[in-house]
Amino acid sequence: MLLLKDKNVRDLSFLNTFWGTEFSVGEKEKLAKFLEAHKLKSTGLSNRKISEKINISRSTLDKWIYAESIPYIAHYLRYYHKNKTKNKILSLNSTRGGILIGPWIKVPAKISRYQDIVKVIKQINKEETPIQELAYILGVMVGDASKHGIKRKNRIARRIQLRLTTRHDSNERFGEYVADCLRKLKVKTNRTKNCPAGKRNTHDFYAWHSQCSMFIDWMFKVCLGLDNDKLTSYDKININWILNTPRAFRISFLQGVADSDGYIDITEYRAGIVTKVNAYIFKEILKSLGVKSKVGFLHKKTLQQVKTRLEEAVRLPLFNPEVNSYRYQLMKKVTKAKKLKHHWPRWFGNEIDKYLKEGLSSTKIIKRVLKRHNTIIRQGGIYKRSQKLKCQIKT
Repeated sequence: MLLLKDKNVRDLSFLNTFWGTEFSVGEKEKLAKFLEAHKLKSTGLSNRKISEKINISRSTLDKWIYAESIPYIAHYLRYYHKNKTKNKILSLNSTRGGILIGPWIKVPAKISRYQDIVKVIKQINKEETPIQELAYILGVMVGDASKHGIKRKNRIARRIQLRLTTRHDSNERFGEYVADCLRKLKVKTNRTKNCPAGKRNTHDFYAWHSQCSMFIDWMFKVCLGLDNDKLTSYDKININWILNTPRAFRISFLQGVADSDGYIDITEYRAGIVTKVNAYIFKEILKSLGVKSKVGFLHKKTLQQVKTRLEEAVRLPLFNPEVNSYRYQLMKKVTKAKKLKHHWPRWFGNEIDKYLKEGLSSTKIIKRVLKRHNTIIRQGGIYKRSQKLKCQIKT
């Protein structure tokens, strides 16, 4: 048996090489007996006597000796021998039974600099080096994606699940783009059958899910800085390291968040991101990109928002052009729309008066005018018109 004389094997310190794994006392004792059995076998002792000496059933011992099955930790011993390193390592894939099958990559326990990320990604995909894709997926993980940990025998694995309303056709593109990013990161991802509408929804949902992988768990814990019991919806991410990454990386991250939880406010001519607790780190990232933004609060301060001028959002861009989401389309349409200078023409004012008499809100009026005339008007102009209309009615 390999490495039987290695002190790291005898005291099980070799297990520290593996990122994110935990083993019970019983499993460690089983490995100790496994190693002892092979040691005794090398002295010429019979299987019957070895079974009696180490107090293990004969059937189990025979399987150990003839390699028909081995203790779970013994698999890690094999990986340790093949990947002997001072760095932490993890397996991208595993069998349904939980046996790790590689490929193995070296990962840091903490992100200190951008190059730490680059080294990890180059091990996964040397041909494309999908750095921007990783940044985008991290953003999506903060936003729409579900990424609950699944407890395996000795570790936590995670999968990314994405459900998006069919109300917007562009959500299908968004989901496929996320899936493509994950595949470039060598994380198997599948489109599944649409999920049915719920009590509060009139539309069903597009759905995707990835394989369970310790790599996703590493992204959650190390890249986003969250513990097992934390949720991106309610807990602050710890991602200050991103402020020192290249501009394109920071933009891709924000696009992943914005394509998930972004919004366009055509009444205030603003774009932004809604979140519960992470508005201030988003503001810092925007600041590092030279974009001015403000943090505000919604729903009795239960939600935060970070918002910026629509021109700034287009310049960045805040939403991913490849995804071409309905938010991105609206942002482009508003910024390219015609703007009425000075006083409105009489026919236009009469049209707005008609909408006001119908009881339409200023938001609906702005959307209708944008659709019918490719023209954007301000909420203030509608308000002045409504006040003028009220005066005419009184007189």
